[in-house]
Amino acid sequence: MAANIHPYLTYQYKDVKQLEKEISKQKKLTKALLNVQDHLIFVTDHEDIIEFNQAFCNFTGISKAQTQLPKLKYLSRFFIEDTNYFYPSDKRRWFDEIIEMGKNSVDMHWININNEEIFFNLKYETIPGSNQYLCVCKDITHLENENRENRQLFLMDSLTYSINQLEMNAILEVEMRRAERLNQSISMIIMDIDFFKHVNERFGQQAGDKVLSTISIIVQQRIRESDIFVRWGEEEFILLTPGTDGNRAKELAESIRSIIEEFHFENIDKVTCSFGISEFSKGKTKEDIILEANQALFFSKDSGRNCVTLYN
Repeated sequence: MAANIHPYLTYQYKDVKQLEKEISKQKKLTKALLNVQDHLIFVTDHEDIIEFNQAFCNFTGISKAQTQLPKLKYLSRFFIEDTNYFYPSDKRRWFDEIIEMGKNSVDMHWININNEEIFFNLKYETIPGSNQYLCVCKDITHLENENRENRQLFLMDSLTYSINQLEMNAILEVEMRRAERLNQSISMIIMDIDFFKHVNERFGQQAGDKVLSTISIIVQQRIRESDIFVRWGEEEFILLTPGTDGNRAKELAESIRSIIEEFHFENIDKVTCSFGISEFSKGKTKEDIILEANQALFFSKDSGRNCVTLYN
């Protein structure tokens, strides 16, 4: 019967088969090009993600076989709440919120399946003739880290080389959210130099500045690289200790207190410090943490100074 097929139809059949081969070849080429990209690339139709590359799989842990997983909503779990980056008000509608902003590019702070924090710039474009969007997430972590280091230098107290008060609220918010997300402890230590005004009045401002810079050096040599040291006021400092509960923070504060008490400040009588400590727990605000640390500090002051109090 095949021999009776009209030659024109046979030609058309061969032409269609050739076209299918070309389309298949183009699809394979496109897939290969996507998979060699380091950027996270995916296609979404608002409802779900219908195509994605290998970098996307590596970051999210999602495989091609997970066809029933609502991938677009699943991505919402990777967002880190950070005031400097896009964070959706309704995480289930995060992509819709980006479109509603009227921007085709946003910076995002995400965490991958290995608990590594990564910064992305997401750009999207409408795919012509469809209701689909092509999204490309470029890793900008290196650039963001450089910007943060430069910002940190700008916001550093020039006398004590500690972070100044302007940056404190943002840092505390980020560290609290990180502690909550990773189910880790974080404590705040407020330390105040006892009778510092008397030092300035008796020995002069230059001597007072020397005390401030020396105490800053003592503290920064004692703490870990992950700890955050902030000049909070004229003679007050805050020390944030990620991964440290209240009791361990008390031990750290006690060791710092002892070192300062025993240190010989040239041409000045003995200098001491008082300490107040609070520990973050779920549900507390940054205002709560600061208030509790201050209340513990006041107790240390009322107890004769040169001591450490943990809020409870």
